[in-house]
Amino acid sequence: MTIKRLSLEDIDIFSGTQTRVSTNDEAVEAYAEAMKLGAEFPPVVVFFDGAKHYLADGFHRYLAAKKIEEPKLAAEVNEGTRGDALIHALGSNATNGVYRTNADKRNAAEIALEEWTDHSNAYLADICKVSIELVRRVRKQLGLDHPDVILGRDGKKYPGKKGGESGSMTSLEKQEAALNGGGGGSGGGGKPSKKNANYNDAAGGGSMTELEGEAREMIRNGEMDPRELPTIHSVLPTDYVYAGIHLFEKMDTSDGHYAEALDQLEDWVAKKRQLMGLVRG
Repeated sequence: MTIKRLSLEDIDIFSGTQTRVSTNDEAVEAYAEAMKLGAEFPPVVVFFDGAKHYLADGFHRYLAAKKIEEPKLAAEVNEGTRGDALIHALGSNATNGVYRTNADKRNAAEIALEEWTDHSNAYLADICKVSIELVRRVRKQLGLDHPDVILGRDGKKYPGKKGGESGSMTSLEKQEAALNGGGGGSGGGGKPSKKNANYNDAAGGGSMTELEGEAREMIRNGEMDPRELPTIHSVLPTDYVYAGIHLFEKMDTSDGHYAEALDQLEDWVAKKRQLMGLVRG
C-alpha cells in the first residue's frame, strides 16, 4: 500500500464499486467547500490491478474534488482486483463519514449476493457489515436458492442447506455467526453486478438531516448495533439510552439475575444523578 496523488481521470468509478443506492449531494457540497478552504481529507482508497485504479472508498470526496475542478486527489493505492475493491467498498461504507441508510444496507446485500451467490450468508454479512438475517431475507426475496455447496470465510467448501426453506440458516452459518473477524478474499468476477453496474456520479441522495433522522429512527427501533453509536458525530445521550433499553428488552426476564441487573442499573442512575446534582426532591 502506498499513498499517491492520482489524477481524477485515472480513478475508475464506473466499474460497479459504488455500493450505496446514491450519493449525497449535500455531503459532496460540504466537502467541496471544505476543500476550497484548505481542509485535508483522508486519502481515498483504490485498488490497482495493473490497468485500472478502482475506487473502493471515497466517492463523496472524489465528487467534491471534481466539483471544484481539483485535478488530483490523495489516494491509498492497494494492489488488487475489482473484486478486492468491491469487498472493501461493501464494508467501508459502514463506518465512513456519511451514514448508510437501510436502503444502502439492503443494496449492499443485493450486490454481494449477485457477486458471490455461492458464499454463505454469514460470509456475505461479514463483508457488508450487516446482519446475517438481512442477507438471508434478501437472498430469499431475490429468489436465490441456497447452493448445495457453499464457501465459508476460510475459503473451504461446506454442504449447504438440504431441503426445507432456502432462507433458513445452515449449520455452517450458525458456526460462523459465533466467530469474530473473517471476511476478505477476492473474487466477484471482472464485471459489475446488475445491481450496481449503472452507477452515475451525478446520482442524488437524501439530505444530511434526512440521513440523521433515519439513523436516529434506527436507534429507537433497535436496528443499529450499539457499537456503531460512537461513529455518529451527532449522537445524543438519549440515543445511548434507547440502545441500552433495547438490549435490556432482549434479556430473558425469567433469568434469576434479571432483577439484580435492574437493581444495578437503578443504583448507577441514582449515583449519576447525585454526582450531577440532579437528585429529585
